[in-house]
Amino acid sequence: MDKLLLALIAGLLYPFSFSPWDWWPLVLLSIGLFWWSLNGATARQGALRGLLFGLGSFGVGISWLHVSMHQYGSTPMWLAVPMTGLFATVMALFPMALGWLTVQLGRRALVFVGGWLLLDWLRSWLLTGFPWLYPGYAMIDTPLAELAPWGGVWLVSLITVASAVWLTELAKRRARREPALLLLAVAGWVLALVPTSFTEQYGDPIPVALAQGNVPQDVRWQLTQQAATRQIYADLTAQVSPGRLLIWPEAAITEFYQDAGTFLRQQGNIMADQQGALISGIPWREWGSDGAVYYNSVTVLGGGEGLYHKQKLVPFGEYVPLQSQIRGLIPFFDLPASSFSRGRPDQANLSALGLTVSPFICYEILYPSLVAQRSHNSDVLLTISNDAWFGTSAGPHQHFQMTRMRSLETGRWLLRATNNGISATIRPDGTVAERLPQFQRALLETEVRTVRGTTPFMHSGPSPVLLLAMAMLAFGRRRRPMGSTSD
Repeated sequence: MDKLLLALIAGLLYPFSFSPWDWWPLVLLSIGLFWWSLNGATARQGALRGLLFGLGSFGVGISWLHVSMHQYGSTPMWLAVPMTGLFATVMALFPMALGWLTVQLGRRALVFVGGWLLLDWLRSWLLTGFPWLYPGYAMIDTPLAELAPWGGVWLVSLITVASAVWLTELAKRRARREPALLLLAVAGWVLALVPTSFTEQYGDPIPVALAQGNVPQDVRWQLTQQAATRQIYADLTAQVSPGRLLIWPEAAITEFYQDAGTFLRQQGNIMADQQGALISGIPWREWGSDGAVYYNSVTVLGGGEGLYHKQKLVPFGEYVPLQSQIRGLIPFFDLPASSFSRGRPDQANLSALGLTVSPFICYEILYPSLVAQRSHNSDVLLTISNDAWFGTSAGPHQHFQMTRMRSLETGRWLLRATNNGISATIRPDGTVAERLPQFQRALLETEVRTVRGTTPFMHSGPSPVLLLAMAMLAFGRRRRPMGSTSD
């Protein structure tokens, strides 16, 4: 089979290992095929095959981006699709670099595995980062996910790629040439299968409630919708049983706190009078010497205290890079709420009903190190979001899948409240306790538990795994290149 076609097919298969399809064996198959396609390649050919793999994987895997541009950003389809394709092409440069690097350093399996991990990590922060479609996320419902408390999604990804490459070498009857790779893969699976527990649940169950307003995205920011939105969440609050911690989603009320404060404090008092508490996402406005500053925020409105401003902002969604040059070019660059500022990194967690709650707004929950750093003294994790921007596409399901990994990495319960789904509670082992169906206005009343203790990943972050990946590159580079053969 032509190696270019093989690389493209591998990339096209890759996204189907993630939610909503969850065909996790495909992550092993697609990575293995990509590795296979590099056999006999020159460095230039390796780069081209990596580019094709990336175009296939990101072209399918993040195709849902065009929904927000076209359906809610007033960008015509003829422009939204090429813009999404351009972004996928930029992301494809990372596997392109992997293909080139692997061949340039002798097509060693250790180079491929270590390089994959390092390039994924680079993609997580370069130009604000796009931490999407890491191999480890596809393994969330397999035994390998038990590595997450040790090294986060990074370690799960490393062992996933190592396993895929070794199985491919086994199929080609060349596995004996990669003893170090076999040792790594086996050690990873053995560690994953050994029962370990770094945190423990204690105390009585905590009654919580998640409000899912299901306000249509195409009208929720309109001034004429504000009164109706207030009524939706007031009605949901009125249904909550006494003594619960109620969560409203990201920007539940599409008004600044400073404009809707009376209504919000009233709703908070209703919950406090019932020995409960209310936490809500809300846009926030402050005035400084240079004028108004806006934040995407979450605050405790009753039964506690605290205010948190989002740190990790979505490019073009919450802020516009080079806005003085590109604002006004197309409607997508002028979306509502696209002028937010970043919150400070030293903000305190929230306090509600005597609990310490670590808050994360939408995109932030995708950053493993950020979540690990802010979770040390927390009893429970909280993320609020609005995935209505992406309609019925795979985007919200991928987002939810990645959210579950944060529970595993920190060994904590996680509350997730969204505008139209997926709202859920997630156990410390990453499994879903209860969830609401998408695209329905509903209230979920359930219970979670407080947790004490910390995981190794919370202390070390990705550093040990990154050092291991760099050592693999160095070890693979020092070895005499393996002779290439054609298949």
